Amino acid sequence: MRDLLTDKETAKILGKRVDRLYKDVDFFDKYDDDEWELNEGEHFEFVTKRGTLRERRFYEEGVEALARYYEREEIGILAIVIEALTHRRRRRKRILVSRRITQELIESGGLVETRGDLAFVNKSTTISILQTNGVGLRNSVNRLTTSDSLDGQEGLEIEKHFLISEKDETIWSQKGLASIAVDMRNNSSLGKSRKAWVEAVGEVVEDCFKLEVKRLAGSPKRIDQAIIRAKRAANNTCQVTGAQKKRGKNIQLDGHHLFDKVNRPDLADLIDNILVLESSIHSEFHSWKGGGECVPKDFLNFISQARGDLFDSSNSRTTQRHAKLVAKLVTLQKNYEGNHLRYT
Repeated sequence: MRDLLTDKETAKILGKRVDRLYKDVDFFDKYDDDEWELNEGEHFEFVTKRGTLRERRFYEEGVEALARYYEREEIGILAIVIEALTHRRRRRKRILVSRRITQELIESGGLVETRGDLAFVNKSTTISILQTNGVGLRNSVNRLTTSDSLDGQEGLEIEKHFLISEKDETIWSQKGLASIAVDMRNNSSLGKSRKAWVEAVGEVVEDCFKLEVKRLAGSPKRIDQAIIRAKRAANNTCQVTGAQKKRGKNIQLDGHHLFDKVNRPDLADLIDNILVLESSIHSEFHSWKGGGECVPKDFLNFISQARGDLFDSSNSRTTQRHAKLVAKLVTLQKNYEGNHLRYT
């Protein structure tokens, strides 16, 4: 399920008020012959299908299109602020492109291969990041393989821009994506909104992949440190039974990822996503649950259906611990279900 930006998140990224955002979106809708466009299903979605004041959620491409539209108003400003604006624009592009990459990697199951600083993704992920289709990708690759005729455009090299996988599929690195994006920006027949997006990808995708590779390399250590911090925050106490690890009572405590690490790597080092519990209960939960994806509501079902005996309703401390645990599970599920991303 695609995770879209709310109107408030969009307005914050753009540095605009929400009412100003909707005023400009209405302008896009009103003039069909304008060179800028926002299309439902490509740049935004309506939250509700009826009504005159319908709230919207925005795709990254829609936010970048709006940003580029606003930048027209900044032409002619004092040169002293140009550098600050350039920094702000690049940061915005990194936020939006990183957000799209994170979501596509979650949906595709991650990177296909890494070689040094290069990270490779499959064809479908490449198409989704660039927001193109098979024909658009193929046309760009064909142009780049005959790049002698294109001014200043670097050709494609195997093991640098792409690899052939064990499944005989062409997989693309961040350098390959950047080259394709630049080619599409310069040589494809794109509207200004689409062109704004591929230009953003071409400019920052290498930085975004570099951060992703670094994040993956440091992931085990970062997760271990998050579990240590979670145990410390819980005072070395099981958040299910209330048993505390202390002198003379050396119980084994685990850190359980409520959204599992495989399907939600973006939450793997989030302390709120780690439940501190006794190892025996941790093992019992996974035996009860079986394989597959884990989410907070699974543990909520476990304590209500399989281990309700852990909570004595006549004991006030137990009742408070149960209420606190349920609140944690429900809040986390609500905040991040449906692939709602954790990002900055």
